[in-house]
Formats: sequence, structure tokens, C-alpha cells
Amino acid sequence: MLVHSKRLWLLASIFLFVGVFSSPTLNFQYHRYDDLSQYLHDVAAAYPNMTSLYSIGETLRRHKLWVLEMSTAPDSTLGIPSVKLIANIHGNEAAGREVLLHLIQFFVTNYSCSETVRWLLDNTRIHILPSLNPDGFEVSVEGKCEVGPGRENARLVDLNRSFPDYFQNNTKPRQYETQAIQDWLTNNTFVLSASLHGGALVANYPYENFMENTDMTQPYPPSVSPDDDVFRHLATVYASTHPTMHLGYPCNNMDREFQGGIINGAAWYPLIGGMQDYNYIFHGCVEITLEISCCKYPLARELPALWDENREALLKYIYQVHQGVRGVVRDNTTHQPIRTAGLKIEGRDSYFRTTSRGEFWRILLPGTYHLQVHAAGYEPQTIKFIVSPKKQKEHITTTWLDVNMPPVVRQATVVSDQVLLLTNLPEEAPMQHSTTTQKMVGVTNGQKLSPTPFINVTATSMDLVKLSNTLDAESHDRREQLPFMETAESGGTIQTNMKHMFVVLSVNFVSVLCMYLHECTKMC
Repeated sequence: MLVHSKRLWLLASIFLFVGVFSSPTLNFQYHRYDDLSQYLHDVAAAYPNMTSLYSIGETLRRHKLWVLEMSTAPDSTLGIPSVKLIANIHGNEAAGREVLLHLIQFFVTNYSCSETVRWLLDNTRIHILPSLNPDGFEVSVEGKCEVGPGRENARLVDLNRSFPDYFQNNTKPRQYETQAIQDWLTNNTFVLSASLHGGALVANYPYENFMENTDMTQPYPPSVSPDDDVFRHLATVYASTHPTMHLGYPCNNMDREFQGGIINGAAWYPLIGGMQDYNYIFHGCVEITLEISCCKYPLARELPALWDENREALLKYIYQVHQGVRGVVRDNTTHQPIRTAGLKIEGRDSYFRTTSRGEFWRILLPGTYHLQVHAAGYEPQTIKFIVSPKKQKEHITTTWLDVNMPPVVRQATVVSDQVLLLTNLPEEAPMQHSTTTQKMVGVTNGQKLSPTPFINVTATSMDLVKLSNTLDAESHDRREQLPFMETAESGGTIQTNMKHMFVVLSVNFVSVLCMYLHECTKMC
């Protein structure tokens, strides 16, 4: 086994070595759409064992929204978290676009010589979308530091105001780019995310909006999320690693100072339809907004310095996805994964779900927590766990949980109809006839009406099957009765029919006896 592993490592090293010397070059310049697309295709071709290129959609101008995934973790490995980095949501905020391209270049060319890069790629799936608004970028102007053309997309809509909003109704029409992000999040489970912007120097975290009717007098109060401690930590990690962001200096006299280089989004300025709130509230993905340059579209000659300032901060930020808890939720009988189980950290009103493979992740700071797990058809579980501050081999040790869910125990009771015996039968009373029918009550499970197999069936005195079905904590005592179904072959029915036959025969016997006594009385 060891020899086999060494051979695999040797082959991988050879592929990577060849890849380094055939690696596409990347200059410090702004890459228009065609150049950006070509570079991403070249990287994917040069590093097929490390990268995968795909598109999540198209813009109005038929520009594809390219995403490059980087990871050396096998697809079959459970528990590998996914991180996404997005830039250029505002087309004229261009520095982040180039910083992410250089991050790609750094990863693929340093796998064999950087322990940090190797560990991150071996244990993380990193998805990079360099430009969410290529239409806007194509009409922006280099060197324009303030308001300029290209901020909006081709339909002149600000994409960072076009997402569904939890706090207030967003009346902006849905855009191609917005829908692409929504579909991307629906089809993938991302644990951590960042969106790179320009025009300030600060790490901005949720929430970005207030509930309707909130007093909006300035200065704005913070809009605090259930995971405020995590968001503040993530923003601080980035700002403190950046050489100047943590100082909190404003970019011009019109800006405010940012203590520690971080700020709550709503406390800075509230907005409707922001992408970071959408990620967190609707998909459980922890995202912050990184303003990385005072100038929205700095000159190309400033790009080397911008890359140097943000390189270590980006690496350290990605690394935070491994802090907290992760694991797999399974059926404790079949050991099959339970998909879309609902999870919640006790005391935090933020919810997340398992993947189709039963995986889950949550970024948490060191401490003691309780994980609540709910799934249809299973008993709810609450599990206590500890996130340790200790590191293993200089890397964060994520707490792993195997959650085994016991199916709900379903009980049923079978009985027969109650027969009323007439104690004073009138003369010439007609013979009483009766039939019994067994009836079943099943459960729908939210799908369709169908009988459910019973467990622990007990025969009693009524012809009714009562099924207790606990799908979740709230419906524990709820009984749901389905249309009756007649059967003539079950044991319960046979037993019921025998009892009824005995009763009918008894009635007939009493009737005949009464008639005989009556006749005898007349004869006497």
C-alpha cells in the first residue's frame, strides 16, 4: 500500500512539474473578456488534475460567466468544504478581477513548493468567478476612481441591488447574472464566500439591510446577524492580515474611519438586494464583502502592489473554512446519507442543510455548542460538541460529527366494530346481519396518500387502525386519517370476523330460545 502511494505521489509530482513549465503566463494588466476566457481555458488545459473550468450562465451580451474550480481532493472524499470568491460584480470595480486571476496563477504554480497551497488544495474546493459583470467591465474606463460607466450590467441594473431581500421587497427585475448566482447556490453547497469590490478599504459583513419601518436616522445602527461573532472574526482575519486595511483609514475626506478595518454593512449604509445577505440568509453560505482599493478602477501599474497586499489575506481567509464543525448525517439503520436534513446551532437562528451525500459544515469559533438535526421520518437529534482552539501540524482541526438518525417508530392498533345486543327482542324480530371491514389509516409524508407498513400492531375492540406518526417535534401528537381501505385477508380482519360470527350466532341462539319458550308457554 505504501509503495502504491509513493508511485501515485511520483506520478502526480511529474504531472505538476510538467504543468509548471507549461503554465500559461499572466501579466499585470487588465484582461478583457476574450483574454480572460483564454487564460482560464489555458490553465484548465495545463492543470487537468488540479482544475476544472465551467460556466454558470451567460449575460445579455452573451459573455459566459466562467468559474475555475481548484482542488486536488478526490470527488469521493466526504467532508471537503467548498469556498467561492467572486469579483467585478460592479463592472467598473476592476482590481478584484485581476487579483483573483493572480490567485489562480499562484495556486497552480505553487502546489509543489508551498506547503500552505498544497494543504489548501488537498483539503478544500476553491471556486473562483473573476467577473460577474463582464458586460459592465467592457465599457468601464481605466483610471476612473469614482463614479463612471460600467458599474451596472448591460441593462443598467446594479447587480448588487438585484437579489431577493429578506428584510424588504425588492422590486428590481431579476437579471441573468443574478439568476446564475441563485442557480449556482441552489446546485452547490458553499460554506464560505467573499466578493471583491473597490472604492474603499474595509471588510464589510452582514447584515446589509434592516427590517422595514426601522428608524433610519444616521448614524445607522448595526444590523446584527445570529453569526455576528463569526462574521466579525472573518472580517478581522482579512483586515488584520492586509498591511493597511486594519488601520481603518478613510480613502478620502468624505469617508468615515473603520475601526479595525471592518464594519457591519447596514451600519455603513443600508441597501436592498445585496448579494452577501442573500448568500447567508437563503443558502447558509457565510459571505463578506471586501473593498480592496480606494480607486474603483486603478491604473494597471498599481496591480502588482494590490496583489501583494491581498495575497496573504486571501489565503488566510480561505483557510477559515476549516474552523468549526463538519460531518455526515445518516440513517442509523441503513447507514445511508440523509439529504436536505435541517440543521441549526442551538441559540443561533440561522439554518443550514445537508448535501445530497448527507454532508454539512458550519464555521464556528472555539467553544461548546449543541447541534440540532431534523429530518422527515426521523427522531430529532441534539448533539453536544466542542470546537477546539488547538491546531494539528499547524493547521486548524475541524470537529467531525457522525450523526445517526433513528427512524420514527410507528405504532398501530387494530380492533373490531362494537355490536349492541338487544336484550329484549320483540316477537318476530328480524335476524340481525352484520359485516365487518378493517380500515387503515396511513401517512402521506408530504407526498401522496398511501398506506404505510405498521409496526407493533395490537388487536383490540374497534375496527379502526390508529397510526401515530412523528415526522418532527411539532407534529409528534398529530394524527392524520387517510381514506379507508378495505381488506379481507389480514389477520386482524379474520380475527374480527370470527368474533362477529360468534356474536351473531349467540344472538340467533337467544332468539330461537325465546321463540321456543314462547311457544311452550302458549301450549301450557
